[in-house]
Amino acid sequence: MPKRMAVHHRLVMTMLMVVCALTASGCTKTYTDYSSFIAEPRPVVTATDYRMSPPDTVQIYSKRVREIHLHTEAISPDGKLTLPLLGRVFVAGKTTEEVTAELEILAQEFYEDADVSVRVTRYSSKKIFVFGEVSRPGPYAYNGANTVLDTLSKAQPTRIADPSKITVLRPNADGEMIRKMTVDLDRMVKEGDTLLDAVLEEGDIIYVPPTTLAAVGLGFQQLLLPFQPIASTIAGPADIQYEAEGTSNYGPRDTGN
Repeated sequence: MPKRMAVHHRLVMTMLMVVCALTASGCTKTYTDYSSFIAEPRPVVTATDYRMSPPDTVQIYSKRVREIHLHTEAISPDGKLTLPLLGRVFVAGKTTEEVTAELEILAQEFYEDADVSVRVTRYSSKKIFVFGEVSRPGPYAYNGANTVLDTLSKAQPTRIADPSKITVLRPNADGEMIRKMTVDLDRMVKEGDTLLDAVLEEGDIIYVPPTTLAAVGLGFQQLLLPFQPIASTIAGPADIQYEAEGTSNYGPRDTGN
């Protein structure tokens, strides 16, 4: 057998093994650790209060304390805000309610009827993550009320994503994966079934897998990479268009910055 045909034969056999492996195992596995993600009764927002950290940005309101009214500032790396009149105040690890109470006590040294309200205007310190077949992979700001559906609508699964086997993973404080569940985005969108539209926690990871055919095509491309002159003559799954027309099954992609 000529050397060129032998290489071709080995590639075909390898791809057959890849197809068998994909269809027999990982592509059909689902995770059903739902109770760790879904609370009953279902909360409107997360039960865990958001605690500020650098470099979150906060804004302060006060009708009576003019010096700090509408003051906006990012929390410094040492966890403090530098406020007019009130000076340096440590806020990292505290909720907006806790900081509001502390600032009111400080302001009452200057104004008897001091009123203060604090809110986070930019969530920058805590993240959730989306990877896989999405148009916008990477970290997303965690604000304490992120849900699976809300996050996926921003990440935009691509045309080759498998919406029925999206995995949500939850690591513990040591970075070890302890909880997993599989959600069906198609059921959420097309049938309005939002039972598994869980409120996410800081550090949660959403993985959007490719369809079986797309996974085979990707594997085929990777296998053929060292043999591009040969691969160019072979028609097969490698011809799959991964980003056809720059669109998604769940809405148009925003190609702007």
